[in-house]
Amino acid sequence: MKSKPLKIAAVEAFALKPKIIKEAWVDDEYVWPSMPPCVIVKVTAEDGTYGVGEVTSQTWYLGETTPMLVSIIEAFAAALKGQDPTNFALCHHLMEGAVGGGMPGGRGARSGVDMALYDLAGKALGVPVHALLGGAHRRSFTLLTNLYHKTPEAMAKACRHYVKRGFKGLKIKVGDVMLAKGWNRDNLESELAKLAAALEATPRDVYIDADANQGWRSAAWTVAVLERFRGHDNLSIEQPLGYDDIVGAAEVKARSFVPVILDESVWSPERMMELVRRQACDRIVLKLNRLGGFFPAAQTITICEAAGITVSVDTNPFTKVGDTACCHIAAIAKYPMPVDCEGHVSFLNIKDPDPFIGGITFKDGLAHLPDAAGLGVDVDWKKLRKHMA
Repeated sequence: MKSKPLKIAAVEAFALKPKIIKEAWVDDEYVWPSMPPCVIVKVTAEDGTYGVGEVTSQTWYLGETTPMLVSIIEAFAAALKGQDPTNFALCHHLMEGAVGGGMPGGRGARSGVDMALYDLAGKALGVPVHALLGGAHRRSFTLLTNLYHKTPEAMAKACRHYVKRGFKGLKIKVGDVMLAKGWNRDNLESELAKLAAALEATPRDVYIDADANQGWRSAAWTVAVLERFRGHDNLSIEQPLGYDDIVGAAEVKARSFVPVILDESVWSPERMMELVRRQACDRIVLKLNRLGGFFPAAQTITICEAAGITVSVDTNPFTKVGDTACCHIAAIAKYPMPVDCEGHVSFLNIKDPDPFIGGITFKDGLAHLPDAAGLGVDVDWKKLRKHMA
C-alpha cells in the first residue's frame, strides 16, 4: 500500500535570548552583540512528524533582528502550507517568491526553515541529512575556533590552549580595532602584533586564518604588510576588504603569497560564480544562514570544488541545532578543512535547563555526527518554552 505523501501543516518560530560568553563579545562592544537574535524553527507535517532548524543573526552583519526573522518565517509558513517538505527546490522557489527573491534578503530566516525541512525529510526517509545532500566524505571533523583576544600576550596564550586541546584551525580576529577606531597605521599595527604572536605560538600543522572582518580596507596595504609574515605557510588572510570589493580581493590574491579567504562576499551560488570568474579567492567561509540553508549551500560547494576552491564551514554562532547542521554540510565537502561547530560551547549560553537532545559530540579533538536520521538533534519543547519566557 502506497504511503500518504507528506504535506506541511505548520511552520513555527521560537525566539530565544542567548547570552554571549565569548571573550570580547561583552557589553555590546561596537559591532559584537551581547545577545544575538536566535530563532528555533519547527516545520510540522500533517501526520504530526516534524523537523527542527535554527537561524541566528547579528544585526550589523546580516541585517536581521528577531522580529524581522519571526515575521519572515511567518510569510514562509503561509507560502509553504500544504507543500511537500521533501521538494526542496519548490520550497525554496516559494519562499523566494514570498521574501527576498527580487533582491538579497530573508536568507537567514530561509536557512532556518530549510534546515527544518531537511531534518523532517531525513526523518521521514530514515536517512541523515548529509545523505540527502549527496553523501558524506567524513562524519568526524577537525575543529576551528574564533579568537578575539585584545593583546598579543592573551592571543598567544589562547592559541597554545586550543592547540593543546587538538584544534587544527584558529581564526585570529585582526579587524576589531580597525572597525571600532578607524583605518590608520597605528590601529593596523596593533592588529598585526596579535597576528605575529599567534603565529609564533602556533605549530605549522595548525591553520591560522587572519580574519580582518573587512576592516583593512586597502588592497595595497594588505599586500605590503603580509610580506612581513613570509615563511608562515599555515597563514591565510580572510576578508581584508569590503564584502563587495571583488577587484580588491583579486588583487590581494594575485600579488600576495598568502591564500585569500572570502566570507562576507559569499551569499549565493550566483555570487560564488562571480568570485570564481574574477579569481578572487582560494577558500571561502560558508555560513548556512547567509546563503539561505542547505539547498543553496550544496550548490555553492559544487561550484567551489569545480574551481579548486576549498570550503570552511562556520557557526554564526549557533546553538547545538545549528552547529550539528554545520557538520552535515561540512560532511559533503570533498576536501576537509577544520569546522567551526562549537559555538554552542564557546560562544553562547542559554542556561539550564538544556532544551537540546542529541546532536554532535566532541572527543579526542574532533566533532562527531550522530548516527541518526535527519539532523540527529531534537528539542524538548517544554524546556525551550521556559527559555522563551
